[in-house]
Amino acid sequence: MKAPAVIAPGILVLLFTLVQKSYGECKEALVKSEMNVNMKYQLPNFTAETPIQNVVLHKHHIYLGAVNYIYVLNDKDLQKVAEYKTGPVLEHPDCFPCQDCSHKANLSGGVWEDNINMALVIDTYYDDQLISCGSVHRGTCQRHVLPPSNTADIQSEVHCMYSPQADEERGQCPDCVVSALGTKVLISEKDRFINFFVGNTINSSYHPDHLLHSISVRRLKETQDGFKFLTDQSYIDVLPEFRDSYPIKYVHAFESNHFIYFLTVQRETLDAQTFHTRIIRFCSVDSGLHSYMEMPLECILTEKRRKRSTREEVFNILQAAYVSKPGAHLAKQIGANLNDDILYGVFARSKPDSTEPMNRSAVCAFPIKYVNEFFNKIVNKNNVRCLQHFYGPNHEHCFNRTLLRNSSGCEVRSDEYRTEFTTALQRVDLFMGQFNQVLLTSISTFIKGDLTIANLGTSEGRFMQVNAF
Repeated sequence: MKAPAVIAPGILVLLFTLVQKSYGECKEALVKSEMNVNMKYQLPNFTAETPIQNVVLHKHHIYLGAVNYIYVLNDKDLQKVAEYKTGPVLEHPDCFPCQDCSHKANLSGGVWEDNINMALVIDTYYDDQLISCGSVHRGTCQRHVLPPSNTADIQSEVHCMYSPQADEERGQCPDCVVSALGTKVLISEKDRFINFFVGNTINSSYHPDHLLHSISVRRLKETQDGFKFLTDQSYIDVLPEFRDSYPIKYVHAFESNHFIYFLTVQRETLDAQTFHTRIIRFCSVDSGLHSYMEMPLECILTEKRRKRSTREEVFNILQAAYVSKPGAHLAKQIGANLNDDILYGVFARSKPDSTEPMNRSAVCAFPIKYVNEFFNKIVNKNNVRCLQHFYGPNHEHCFNRTLLRNSSGCEVRSDEYRTEFTTALQRVDLFMGQFNQVLLTSISTFIKGDLTIANLGTSEGRFMQVNAF
């Protein structure tokens, strides 16, 4: 006769734990089964007649820049309280911006064009006013003065921000602000003046009589009827021979302390087929852009495998970015202060030799002070070269690798030149999460308690919330 089996005490404890755990899971499943999954929630919503390009919040109203319309919504229930029609617009070679060209509708050369909202910003220095820039009328802007008693009124006082001037004879148009191919606009108040920092995607379709600049800084005139460049070096342009083969997409712009930053997606070099993300930095008081620098920015996932091997996955294409303060938990984790600016970026992997993203995304966070420290560390090393897409590979500055300035400050010198760095700033020690089969397209963050909360938008229009940092 076989002896009866004896169960060891350790196995008994394990079985008891599994029973307790399974009971809890069954109880949770029972509660879920009692939920009414057919319940329909009435969430605040608004559906525009045309695609929306820009969103701005100001004094309990949400302003939406869309194709041919600007909408004003109540921020509590998203109900439309006003709208302003911006297009379609009749474009004619003999018509200047601000002119009514409807009488030329039957003449040859006239074309009705949709007005795509390319930039929408709020200025509160002179008045509370909404400034919108569209794809028509050479990329010029309009300002809508918002009455203090009714900030939803965007129709009572509208001014076209264009004034013909002699500079146009030399192919200059400081009032031509945005590109229909893509643009990012950032406004900043400095020394009682309003400066507009603009990054534009341009190609060979823009002729000399419709001159736009790749990146520029211009000042809003005190008459508020247009803009002016402070110097003839207040802009940088991709050379004409590279504009079709070397496109630059400006994804985000922000200001932190004494610097202006742009985030772009572009080819790794003039001859490369692969694309990557770059961060641009220059001093906010530098009207000649002499302190302009570019550096690659990488979001990397490192997975440790067996046999001590690791696999790195680079998410090379930035989809969206947001700058905010960290919660206490995140600040402690990355060695930052609660008042530090943190750049949160949504990155995706692109298809080979393309900017088209695949459905594989990641979120990385970069403390801005670390970005500046990295700029300062590599500034005098041999991985510095001139911006070949702006100057050309044979320009004399491309052979001079000595940088003349101290990049930690903003003591701008007129004899300096713009540079790019070949070494990438990588974020590998703080990886916020990977999202398989999901393409993230937008991000915003806020602080709740000690945590930094991220709201992530997807290509399907859905939103996810990440609480992990």
